Amino acid sequence: MFGFLGGKKRRGDKGRRLELEGDLEGAVRLYLEAELGDEAARVLLSLADAAREPAERMALCARAVRAGGDGDHGRAARRRRAVLAFDLLAGGGATLKGELAAAAAELEACGEWQKAARAYALAGDAAGEIRVLRDAGAIAELELRLDAEAESGKLERARSALLVRLDDLDRLAERRQALREGAAWLEQHADEGVADKLRAVRARLLIGPAVTLEADGVRVHCALGAEVTIGRARSEIVVGADGVSRQHLRLFRRDGAPWLEDLGTRNGTTLGGARVAAPLPVGTSVEVRLAEQVPVRLRPLVADDPTSPLEAEVAGERWLVPLGPLPFPWCAPSGAGTPARGRWEIADAHDGAERFVVLRTLAGREPPYLRGLRLGGQIELGLGDALAAERDGPIVLSVPPQDAPP
Repeated sequence: MFGFLGGKKRRGDKGRRLELEGDLEGAVRLYLEAELGDEAARVLLSLADAAREPAERMALCARAVRAGGDGDHGRAARRRRAVLAFDLLAGGGATLKGELAAAAAELEACGEWQKAARAYALAGDAAGEIRVLRDAGAIAELELRLDAEAESGKLERARSALLVRLDDLDRLAERRQALREGAAWLEQHADEGVADKLRAVRARLLIGPAVTLEADGVRVHCALGAEVTIGRARSEIVVGADGVSRQHLRLFRRDGAPWLEDLGTRNGTTLGGARVAAPLPVGTSVEVRLAEQVPVRLRPLVADDPTSPLEAEVAGERWLVPLGPLPFPWCAPSGAGTPARGRWEIADAHDGAERFVVLRTLAGREPPYLRGLRLGGQIELGLGDALAAERDGPIVLSVPPQDAPP
């Protein structure tokens, strides 16, 4: 027994000599053979201090933890390893929360409460962060964190309420208000969830002036606006004929009646073979040709009512051209003494850079219903909307997918 103990002492003494000579790995080996684990941990920590690469420092700290056990240097090595692991995780960008939570628990066990609190925060564990600050007696930091937690909870509740409200506004077809309220939130907060919701609302909006609507199952192309142009490009009604100018013919109202006007085009507009040189009233019906190629036939939809929408047949395609708000139903004549035609009116509208197609309920009429919900007096139409005149009544007006007119 004395010889065994003496052998350990000799190894320990030799380890100290090797340490003084700079052979630190040799010293570690002899300290471990002499069962001086805490001394081995001390030397390994010195090696870790000198290591350049983080991975090498981590490996040396891990060896020191195993060697030192519960000794002073073993505990110091455990603390050093926990701090180093956290620093690597925190500086590494995207990190699994599980790794951060494990690092936080290790730092907490080592008494590194500041880094433990930060690790719990990065892991999204607010309860762990608050517990560490409380146990450490960090009153000022704890009060700040509790205030931040309360503010975060308040903000999250406000965000949840906003998302519910945006859904409600969308269901009620009040999409302009939804875009306003969502934009106001995004001015204050970077929030991809709210931004996604607004993108979805905006993608469903019906954008004028050329739209397709369906009434009582019949689809019709409509060109909205107080004035409508027909031409090869940049026009509400586009025709694909090379001889037609980009904006060839203008339709408008004068004293409530519909008129047409050639826009000074090179190939002209003809009526019965004669070139149209001045604005021309549509009257009960008129047929002209654009560039002597494309026939355009115009007539009021209600023959004895020039204020009714125009029916335009352009190159064989039928359009409704209200030259103002489009009444619905659009076939209903006003008649003498009738204050308003139809139930609702549809119009192209703008709000800053945003463009909408709005549906307004006329005075004395009932607003429409959408999926059983009674809507407001003015709404923004969206793709897929199917409106009824009564709750749970038949669909009378809907917005189909907006395929380009043939």
